[in-house]
Amino acid sequence: MRGWTVAMVTAGMLVGMEAGAFQPYFPGESSPEVAELRAKLAAQEAHLARLEEEATLYEEAEGLGIVAAVEASRLPERQQRRLAMAIVREAKRNKVDPMLVVAVIRCESSFNNYAVSHVGAMGLMQVMPDTGNYLADRAGFKLQRHTNLFDSELNVELGTAYLADLIERFGSPERALVAYNAGPGLAKKILSKKEKRDRFMAGYPAKVMKEFRRLKAQQAREVSQREAQKQTSGGPG
Repeated sequence: MRGWTVAMVTAGMLVGMEAGAFQPYFPGESSPEVAELRAKLAAQEAHLARLEEEATLYEEAEGLGIVAAVEASRLPERQQRRLAMAIVREAKRNKVDPMLVVAVIRCESSFNNYAVSHVGAMGLMQVMPDTGNYLADRAGFKLQRHTNLFDSELNVELGTAYLADLIERFGSPERALVAYNAGPGLAKKILSKKEKRDRFMAGYPAKVMKEFRRLKAQQAREVSQREAQKQTSGGPG
């Protein structure tokens, strides 16, 4: 019995010595561990902010009728969602009505993501490869391959920036659409002569603007219907 007691006391002393010798490690503010944790936290916060932004963009795209419009692209559902958000995002960034972007896409490619014109314009907004290279360089990146213009989000990014640039340069959406269709150089010659201008304006620009007005009217009807439903249900909906 005495031997058991001595053994227990000895074990207790050893445990006590080990406990007294243990010093917990707390990394300093500038340690690699803290830096890594901060980087992970920042990445997580950025991810959550991106998800929140995407949810807002998609909700807006749905309310504008863009979600329904992009179904004609026949892209996979996930890509349709990203395309709808891209239209709203790039329209906002370039201060262009998103329904004008949709109208251009409808008239240029009928939402055929892989459309190629007889002169080589590519994708949803029918961006010429040389124009795509120029716009990508201006935005601070390289297009790399012309086939990247079949990327629906990239095509909308470049096409919307180009449309906005032409509106600023030519003064109105109608005149900008002349340049979008014929090229800026030829557009200046067309617009400088009344007969040519009137004839050209009655074609492609009139077609796009007619589609734009139709989309805006449809959008207004849908907004009115939603407001009427809210009033009927007696709540905010």
